[in-house]
Amino acid sequence: MNKHILRVAKFEIIRQLKKPAFWAATLLIPAFIGGIYFISFVSSRNIETSPTLDENTKVAITDDAGILSAEAPFVINGDKEYGKELVKNGEVDLYYYIPQDFLENKKIEFYHVSEGLEIFNNDGNIIKGLLLQDVTKRVNEADVLVLTGRYEIVDNKLMQNGQDANALGKAIIPLFIGVIFFMFIALCGNRFLMTVVEEKENRISELILTSISSKHLIVGKIIAMLALGLVQILALVIPVLILVFMNNENQMINSIMSMIEIDPVSIILSLLLFVAAAVFYAGTCTFVGSLVSTARDASSFIGPVIIMMVFPLYFMQMFMMTEPTLIVQFLTYFPFSAPVALMLRNGFGTITTPEFLLGIAVVTISAVIMIKLAVNSFQKNAINFEMVKLKFLKRRK
Repeated sequence: MNKHILRVAKFEIIRQLKKPAFWAATLLIPAFIGGIYFISFVSSRNIETSPTLDENTKVAITDDAGILSAEAPFVINGDKEYGKELVKNGEVDLYYYIPQDFLENKKIEFYHVSEGLEIFNNDGNIIKGLLLQDVTKRVNEADVLVLTGRYEIVDNKLMQNGQDANALGKAIIPLFIGVIFFMFIALCGNRFLMTVVEEKENRISELILTSISSKHLIVGKIIAMLALGLVQILALVIPVLILVFMNNENQMINSIMSMIEIDPVSIILSLLLFVAAAVFYAGTCTFVGSLVSTARDASSFIGPVIIMMVFPLYFMQMFMMTEPTLIVQFLTYFPFSAPVALMLRNGFGTITTPEFLLGIAVVTISAVIMIKLAVNSFQKNAINFEMVKLKFLKRRK
């Protein structure tokens, strides 16, 4: 790589990394995710569905419905008023009354001494655990599994040739890469616009071009912005992966992890598409920035580009079909919509490897063209501080 390009890339990376605003924007989302996880963790500890009894806690139960067995603990012979008196006198801490019409009303009354405002008091759920323990002693293990629902249903889809399809398992990683691409656009889009506009706004672009060519400047800036975008993506993805592995015992997470199927070809092609799409998006933003004089103008022009890129999402149902329609084929090979369209079709398994390679080639060639357009445009408009007027037709004299 040219030394001038490396010098520009190094300068841009170091300059951005020294800015507190860059780290604030980078760590804001991970901090938000961590805060949500902490609140969820604390709430799950405070609101426990099956709390355990402390050895020093005194419990009494009146079972007028007769649903508890004779050997069930804490059952007393007194009525509800007697149980309430036990609570008032401090002889018991928790008193549960199961009325005779429990099967009809499905209600159990709970009495204890109030300790003020109790938002997370879940002592009322203790009776659920006691009832469940008593019932499980009277039925076999299979009945317990059926009643509690603590079993997993494995969905196995077969193809016509009898092989396991596992379409969802194969789609998880490619679609996850697609989600990362959307995060990349959201996090880095404004920076790609400002990478050229800020020099024009500060009116120092003509000074920069006296010491370095526009090609080296633009390519170096794009490489730097891509590297900084990678830093932001890693700062977001790594904490999420850590939280996933920390909670791998969770039933939902465990089922998803066990469902994932590694397809090396699909993953490699998805990563190649991600790189090509990121360079294409960076080149497009840089090209738009070279045409305008202010960041406000650039933001208004880049809006249609983003709409075209996410346009395939409006036809999500069509991308799930095995036989692609004409509009799906068009969006797959139209440069601006191709990245998202290819990611969707790869995730849903509705595209062949040759078609995927052709789509990657289209995106790669489009990225090279956009970078060349950005270089030429910046070279011509570096000292132009008004919006460039594109003339497609020449007037006849």
